[in-house]
Amino acid sequence: MTLAGKTVLVTGATGFLGGVLTLRMAQEGANVRALARTPEKGAFLRDNDNITLVQGDITDAARMREVIQGCDGVFHGAVSYGNLEQQRRVNVEGTRNVVQASEAAKVSRLVHVSTLAVYGYDVRGEVGEDHPFAVNHNDPYVVTKGEEEVVVRVAKVPYSIVRPGGIYGARSGLWTRTAFLTARRNPTLWIGDGSGTPPLIYVDDAVDLLVAVATHPAAAGEAFNCANDPSATWREFLAEYAKLVGHSNYLGIPTPIIFGLAGVAALFDNPDRASRDIPKLARWLTRRVRYPMTKARDLLGWQPKTDLATGVKLCEGWLRERGLL
Repeated sequence: MTLAGKTVLVTGATGFLGGVLTLRMAQEGANVRALARTPEKGAFLRDNDNITLVQGDITDAARMREVIQGCDGVFHGAVSYGNLEQQRRVNVEGTRNVVQASEAAKVSRLVHVSTLAVYGYDVRGEVGEDHPFAVNHNDPYVVTKGEEEVVVRVAKVPYSIVRPGGIYGARSGLWTRTAFLTARRNPTLWIGDGSGTPPLIYVDDAVDLLVAVATHPAAAGEAFNCANDPSATWREFLAEYAKLVGHSNYLGIPTPIIFGLAGVAALFDNPDRASRDIPKLARWLTRRVRYPMTKARDLLGWQPKTDLATGVKLCEGWLRERGLL
């Protein structure tokens, strides 16, 4: 099964993952409607005969019905990172609009981009797709992404859900730009011995899985983790970026010092200040967790292709273009 010659909508098309997905779909012969609230951000998608930039907002139900009508498939990746009210309006109600418009258009597959964060940030050990979602969480992103999935799961069209981890690659803000800026310091300063395991996935691999679930019959009604298994450690991840500037020096701050300083700061700081979150962040950065990819392998015959060293090396050109390297 292929999407070549088919019409698909990509929400969040001007973002990092959505942009790579849009270009990939167009390259493979799909007619892509690239949804953008501000089409100016989609300049990099122009001059492609298979891509049509369409202005719209997923919170506008009528507009969603217009842009999805006539589509064979929908990739829904638009997201908000605002406060709880804003995220519910965009992430949950906006997703509801996309689902209902997909039902009206009778699309053959709705692919929803979720996140590994639905399990929460405190999980340890092995976390498969059937692991319970985090409840009573204080992070709006965790809450609303879980609520999104509830909306998708009652869709009256075939759907598939992909839960990516930290997506790195050219144009990634947090997992490439910020990670590189951290790693290029000599020595690289981090928390503890760096043995915590971030859930990483190279952007092309994440796109590969999205395409696979859009076209594979066995993916209908299923959710899939999307992270390298096993994950590299933080120290290994940052070391690959450090290699780009020619050093391999690492300095870990003992975690008891981090927790101690955070505790002292909390005594004198405003309760709403970010310093209150330092212990939580330290625990997240030092946790060891694995998100098995056996389901995607067994059902779809799919697994990530890009090893860490190759993925980071592929970011080098973009980092140079940005004047960071």
